[in-house]
Amino acid sequence: MKKNVSLTVMIELLVTTLVASGWILQSPLTIVSGSPELEDIDTSVEYSNGSIGSPLQGLSLWYAWINTSGTQIIYLAYQSHVLNPPVVTFLGQHYRTENDTEIFVGNTLTAMEVYNDTNGNGVPDADFIAGSSEIMYYFIVNSSVSFVIKPIEKSVIDDLPHYTWGIRYQTIDGFLLFEDQSAAARVMLDYMEFSYDFYIQNNVSYLKTNFDIGKPLEITSFQDVNVTLDGLSLALFYGTVVITSKPYTTLVNGEPYNSTIAAASPKPTELSEIRVENAKAYEFIFGQNYTLFRDSQQEIYESQSTAVAKISVSSGIRMSVEWLLSNLEQVLSNLFPRISSMQTAINLDYDVSSFLYRVCYPVWDGCRLEHDPTYVAYLSTASTPDIPPPIPELTPPIQFLVVATLLGLAVFVAALMDLKKTRKLVKYSLRNPLTVLGIKLPLFFLNHIFQNKSYVIIKFF
Repeated sequence: MKKNVSLTVMIELLVTTLVASGWILQSPLTIVSGSPELEDIDTSVEYSNGSIGSPLQGLSLWYAWINTSGTQIIYLAYQSHVLNPPVVTFLGQHYRTENDTEIFVGNTLTAMEVYNDTNGNGVPDADFIAGSSEIMYYFIVNSSVSFVIKPIEKSVIDDLPHYTWGIRYQTIDGFLLFEDQSAAARVMLDYMEFSYDFYIQNNVSYLKTNFDIGKPLEITSFQDVNVTLDGLSLALFYGTVVITSKPYTTLVNGEPYNSTIAAASPKPTELSEIRVENAKAYEFIFGQNYTLFRDSQQEIYESQSTAVAKISVSSGIRMSVEWLLSNLEQVLSNLFPRISSMQTAINLDYDVSSFLYRVCYPVWDGCRLEHDPTYVAYLSTASTPDIPPPIPELTPPIQFLVVATLLGLAVFVAALMDLKKTRKLVKYSLRNPLTVLGIKLPLFFLNHIFQNKSYVIIKFF
């Protein structure tokens, strides 16, 4: 008989884990300046990172911020300096599209799913209304014993500025749950690392993500349940939020798609996009290979992705992360008015997301894996770099003129000193002394300039 654990009990388990930890192991990189409860995001700077407060007591959010070439990137991840933080992240981008429409697109990693790909299509099939599903367990990454932050850095590669950052959660305490939220096993995961690389080329931005998911170190089944991950697959589940000042359409394989009204059957895709008034605004590039680390060997497989209908999402999973998403919404709602003219509330709920999707790894078996899907945004051609171009170097002819002018000035000053000693030719008023390098200089006249022979007065101030 399974050990039933209700949603309330699961949340209590999480809270108990957080409170019982009472401390967090940190490397020096996890220490950020300022108080997490007091620090805020300075939206005027080109890039920064730090901590901001969270409505949940004892938890804060680590953020990475980029503001360049007319677009802004905001990344949020839970952290804590006193408790073990849950593993939930958000990545959003604000910009103007090619047809000069303001838009904000956000992606939230909210769940991991373990499935048995019985029909061999590479993705989990689920229809909870019909009562059928290939999803065997929901992998709830409960809390991490420690975390390591990679602060945001800017570098130039092939004349393009790159912004990189990341966070690594270590020794993660999690649970494998059945669809009805009863617990199958407790899992100790080695780590989960998220890293990002953002750059812009020809008014197109690329945000390359990298997931490094460690292997389970320990699996403890509850009572008579015998849990094994051999032969099973893994999927990362995402929700999206899209806010625009004009109507938009999500396309999957070139056809309009809306998760709120779609049928239960999954729709495999390698490329999905968002269009605003028929102008391409955003692309989700899927289907790249991923690397599986099995013992000392590396294996390469093709990842799979699928658009997901709302009715294919477990209601229990939606409820289990809802309280964490609501806190992200509050932080984003405070930030959004400062970067956007659109006065719209941020809503990360599954029920309103027009595009829910899974990134799937058909071959997993509980092994460590790495993968790097990419998000592409098409920026307005009117966008210009926020950083002014460098001052051009002086060419040799200009350098020659500068040197000649300085030498001429030195000779002139020396001549004036000689005139002062001999008291010949030049007299000046002491009521208007002017000093350059300690030498009093008079007003003087240069006669017969060019053909008009006008008089020019040059003053030293």
